[in-house]
Amino acid sequence: MSVPVIVCDAVVVRYRPYLDLKPTLKGTVARMRHKAVDEVIALDGVTFSVERGEAFGVIGANGAGKSTLLRVLARTLPPDEGSVVMNGRVSTLLALGVGFNTELSGRRNVFLGGLAAGMTRSEIEANFDSIVDFAEVRHAIDRPLKTFSSGMFARLAFSLGIHQHPDVILLDEVLAVGDEAFQRKSQEAMRDLLDGAGTVVLVSHALANVRRFCDRVLWLDAGKIRQIGPADEVVEAYVQHVQASAPINKASRLEKPWSAHKRSLVVMRVLAGEHIDDVAEEIDVPPERIERWVTAFQNAGRLALKTVDAPKSAG
Repeated sequence: MSVPVIVCDAVVVRYRPYLDLKPTLKGTVARMRHKAVDEVIALDGVTFSVERGEAFGVIGANGAGKSTLLRVLARTLPPDEGSVVMNGRVSTLLALGVGFNTELSGRRNVFLGGLAAGMTRSEIEANFDSIVDFAEVRHAIDRPLKTFSSGMFARLAFSLGIHQHPDVILLDEVLAVGDEAFQRKSQEAMRDLLDGAGTVVLVSHALANVRRFCDRVLWLDAGKIRQIGPADEVVEAYVQHVQASAPINKASRLEKPWSAHKRSLVVMRVLAGEHIDDVAEEIDVPPERIERWVTAFQNAGRLALKTVDAPKSAG
């Protein structure tokens, strides 16, 4: 039997924010004497393993502990209890562009980011052309990074991450970077990694992507494992739970305020290929309302999203 590439055993992470955070001398002295804290358990006895060559998803509501778990796996946050064993080289894409300096050129940032991620200079030089071409930024690579569009920045950071030739890659929503064509290329790169017996751990709110990409899924609920198993089975159970927890009066969804920015993020997901019914189910908004947002955006751009359903919403 092969050794799992990730073994997470009874992991507990506690946060201990002070009850009184007023920056006064009296408050500081009181905290030193009493150390009064309000303990928050972010992860509570989390145990699982991931096999080599597996795409493993992590889902759950905001505050469930997903990002904390990734930080523990990335070894940037030590657990208070339990242990984590990672067998192999790990690449983390938890925050795109870590180690980048926007005042410097894209070329210099490839080296900065690569060195920050643990690559050697010779490794970066050997992979430089492939990194730049995959990111589709050859025409701008010698310009300051601050002149890059957000899409170019994200593509370069993603490309650098996957060219570290990792055994394990940790992703936090980054399969959604770039346009539809680049997203397809990103997912193909992840598949190539898996075919080479690499391992992917993906945290995402895009349930359609989780269903399509992952083999197994872990559902976290308030820091505890609610369910773990085949992707379709766990995602369906999570969706049923969310629906059961939603208000019975579905008509109230029409009055939910959505800003133009939030609407544009929803539109981008649909235009990137997610099925409109999956998105509607996840965010608890009628599909026909999302269709109006998409139509308005296609006809008149992002500004149209400010007024598309103003009579019914303050968003």
